[in-house]
Amino acid sequence: MVAVFRSFAMPSRKHRRRRRRRSSSHGLTAPSTGEGSSSGQPTILRLTACDGTSTHESTVLSPQELTIAREKWPVVWLDVDGFEDLAAIRSVGDVFEIGELALEDATTPDERPKVEVFGHQVLIAVRMARFEGDTIVTDPMAIFLGDRYVITFHDRTVPDGFASVRERIRHGRTRLGQLGADHLCALLLDAVIDGYFPVLERFGDRLEEIEDEALENPTRRLLGQIHDVRNDLMTLRRSLWPTRDVLHALGRESTAFVGDHARQHFRDSYDHTMELLDLTEGYREIGSDLRDIYLASINNRMNDVMKVLTVIATIFMPLTFITGYYGMNFNTQSPWNMPMLNFRYGGLVAAGIMAFTTIGMVVFFWQRGWLKRWH
Repeated sequence: MVAVFRSFAMPSRKHRRRRRRRSSSHGLTAPSTGEGSSSGQPTILRLTACDGTSTHESTVLSPQELTIAREKWPVVWLDVDGFEDLAAIRSVGDVFEIGELALEDATTPDERPKVEVFGHQVLIAVRMARFEGDTIVTDPMAIFLGDRYVITFHDRTVPDGFASVRERIRHGRTRLGQLGADHLCALLLDAVIDGYFPVLERFGDRLEEIEDEALENPTRRLLGQIHDVRNDLMTLRRSLWPTRDVLHALGRESTAFVGDHARQHFRDSYDHTMELLDLTEGYREIGSDLRDIYLASINNRMNDVMKVLTVIATIFMPLTFITGYYGMNFNTQSPWNMPMLNFRYGGLVAAGIMAFTTIGMVVFFWQRGWLKRWH
C-alpha cells in the first residue's frame, strides 16, 4: 500500500529537488541589549561574496570587514551561525541597517514561517527539517534579502543545509553576478524545501516497515510507532503549510530587489511545497489505514485463539460426559447400572472409546477446515 502511494505521489523530475520535536535551540534576548555571549561558543560569521568572475569566502572578525565587503562586491551572503554572541549580531544589524525588532524575529527559535517587508529589505522565516536519531526536528532559519545582499541566521546546533549552494557558488554555477542577490535567496529557499524530500522518503520507508509488521507480527509497541509517525507528519505539516504561504507571497511580491527570474524560482519552490504537503497528507492517511490494519490483525489473532480454545473445549465435551457417566455412584449390584463395571478390561474399553471419539472429532474438524491455519 505504501509503495503504491509513493510511486504515484513522489515527484518525477529528472533532478528532483530534495532534504518532532521542535528544535531545542535556546532563544535570545533582543540583540539590542548589548549583553555579551550567553554561552562559551562564539557566533561565527561566514562571508561569501561574488561577482561575475570570482568568489571570496572568509570568516568575518570585525564589522569593518562587512562594510568593505558590502561596498566592494555586487552580491554578498553573510551566514550568521549561532545566536550566542549578541554583540556580533548587533554589529551585523548596524552594518546592514536591520532594525531591532527584525533581529529579534530572526533569532527567535519558535518563530512561525512568515515573510515581512521592512522598507529596504525582506525578512523570510522558514524551518528546516531533519532527523535527529529517530526524532524529527524542525530548525528555525531566518533570511534577510536586501539590495545586493542576503543574510541567513540559524543556531549552532543546526547542520549546514546550504552546502550544495556553497558548492555551486564555488564552481561558478549560479550566475549570481548577473542575476543578483534575489537569485541567491531563491537558491537558499530551494535548498530548504528540497531538504524535506529525504525526510519524507524516510517516513515512507518507516511506514512500509510498519505495514509489514502489522500484517505479520502486530504488537502493542507497533501502535505507539504508528501514533508517533502520525504526530511527526503533523509537525511537518505545521511547518510546511505557512512556508507555502511564504513562497506564494514571494512569487507575487513586487519589490525593487526581487526580479522576475527570482519570482519564477519562488513559484517553483511553491510547487515543490505543494508536492510535499500532498505527500504529508497521503502518509498521514496511510498511518490511519495502518492503525486499522493493526486492529484487524489483532482481532484475527484473537479469533484464532478463540477458535483453538473452542475446538479444545468441544473435544473434551464428550470425554467429560463419558467420565462423568462412569463417575456416578449407584448400586453396583443393580442390573441397570453402568455396563462393564465388573469387566476386567472395562477401563481400557472406556479409554478406547474416548480415544476413538477424540480422533473422530479431530478428523471431522479438519475436514470442515476448522483446524487449518489461515494465511
